[in-house]
Amino acid sequence: MTTAPAAASALERFTAAVDAFDRRLRAIDDRALEAFWAWEAYDEEGVRFGILRTAEEIGDAAIELAAHRSAAGAGGSRTRAQRILGRYLVAWRELWSVADRADDVVDVEPQEGEWPLRTILDHLIEAELGFLATIRNGLEQRRAGVAEPKRIASDEAWLALAEVEEDPWHAALAGPLVEIRVFHRTVRDRIIERLGGTPDDELDWTSPFWDGQHTNRFRLGRFESHLRQHTIQVEKAVQATKGAPREVERLLRLVARATGDVEAAAIGADPEVVGGVVAPLTEPLVARADELAAAVATIHD
Repeated sequence: MTTAPAAASALERFTAAVDAFDRRLRAIDDRALEAFWAWEAYDEEGVRFGILRTAEEIGDAAIELAAHRSAAGAGGSRTRAQRILGRYLVAWRELWSVADRADDVVDVEPQEGEWPLRTILDHLIEAELGFLATIRNGLEQRRAGVAEPKRIASDEAWLALAEVEEDPWHAALAGPLVEIRVFHRTVRDRIIERLGGTPDDELDWTSPFWDGQHTNRFRLGRFESHLRQHTIQVEKAVQATKGAPREVERLLRLVARATGDVEAAAIGADPEVVGGVVAPLTEPLVARADELAAAVATIHD
């Protein structure tokens, strides 16, 4: 992702506020959604509407970012690679909105012989590192003038292309869910940073993998489709071990999806544009979390 430190900081502060909002509201029970909270004339749906309104506001920020880029013309519009990877960012947010509720059952088999959550996430992250290494390998060879790129030659070369060391990687995957999420976030951001700038003409180039030669457009798309595939598996595993998602968790998934839309629209965007759209939302998000938490407290008093 080509962003200056100031813009990255604005986006990071915004997403940190979203994550804090999620953490505070995820802990409440569904009964607390009935607690009184009003926004202008909307005063009948309580805390539930506060979460919905937050999802609406974040979603609108994504629209504003896209509109600013469109108005900037060819210099500001998203490339095909950025659009493809943007879908991956949305999928990433939705995956973790589902998985985040299951820290206490991360190693529990949904049914005998089925993968527990940790195994699913381990597979997902290793696959994404593999996709990254494969695409970079093909691109580097083609850019160097190699007409028919060869597969990655060694494990050492794979690790270098994926920019990962085995010990920290395996340590993170052996830890609690929060550490797995942090590691996956790092992998996600590296994917966007390294591949988000892929020019349109290089999408037709091929990169070799176990499945043969496929275009980079196909391989970039696999980040989202593979993640979506295993999000379904995660949903099934979590529901089998934790029960059906509560209403508050379903509502927070809408917030996660909208946040992914913002991150998608920000890939490669002008740093000042990103900051101008998301910075005004950050403090109100913190205040909204305080308001909703205070409303919930009235239920328990």
